[in-house]
Amino acid sequence: MKVGYLGPKGTFSYEACEDYCKKAEEKIEYRTIVETILALEKNEVDEVVIPIENSLHGCVTDAIDTLIQNNDIKVKDEILLDINQNLMSNRKYNIDEIEKVYSHEQALAQCRNYLEKNLPNAKIIPVESTSYAAQKVSKSDEKCACIGNIACLEVYNLELIEKEIQDNIFNKTKFWILSKKENEKIEKNKMSIIFSVKDKPGALYNVLEIFKKYNLNLTKIESRPAKTVLGEYFFWIDVTITEDSNELDAVCEIKENGIYIRILGRY
Repeated sequence: MKVGYLGPKGTFSYEACEDYCKKAEEKIEYRTIVETILALEKNEVDEVVIPIENSLHGCVTDAIDTLIQNNDIKVKDEILLDINQNLMSNRKYNIDEIEKVYSHEQALAQCRNYLEKNLPNAKIIPVESTSYAAQKVSKSDEKCACIGNIACLEVYNLELIEKEIQDNIFNKTKFWILSKKENEKIEKNKMSIIFSVKDKPGALYNVLEIFKKYNLNLTKIESRPAKTVLGEYFFWIDVTITEDSNELDAVCEIKENGIYIRILGRY
């Protein structure tokens, strides 16, 4: 089995990939989240591991938007990973010497307060992944640093400037395992779906009422622009599945009302 992940080696995605599939025949790194998902769509890999949501800064928009556009891809499972962000460089700089800080936009967002307080004059530069930032800093002659997984210290021969700089210690990221095959696990406790409704009064309420009718607990609802007409949205919803759930009946009734709905996965 070939598994793709957001690389290079040392990202949190790589850590999640290692946790999930230690016995994978081959692990293939990709430069961006979009490239990682599209590799699955093109059958370059059998599964991919992607970050989908962070407890501090919410949905990873590139991930969910790409999933919305690719109907063949399904959510097979999820992994929750504790995230500790660390400030690292290729030399043991004093913090006030650092002129640039590189990292993925999610990692930068997770450390916003720290950066504003401790590096107010540094240029903050988003890049494709935390490991790409580490890779760049390791080869740089600038007075720069990166933010990322502590594993990057060894992988890229870096120096630790300060550890665990995220703004909140309760920092977790949810990773989805994506595949073109259905989840074969018998026991499933969650369903993720997307749907869209017409821009008219009560349209969203009518869908949510169907979930209530079937006594389904919605643990998440988030909107994403349809990127077609201003005011039209897709909604991403997570539903708790129990032994008594009728989640498929609810989806069926929503479809019967002429509403676009797609099950991303039951896992």
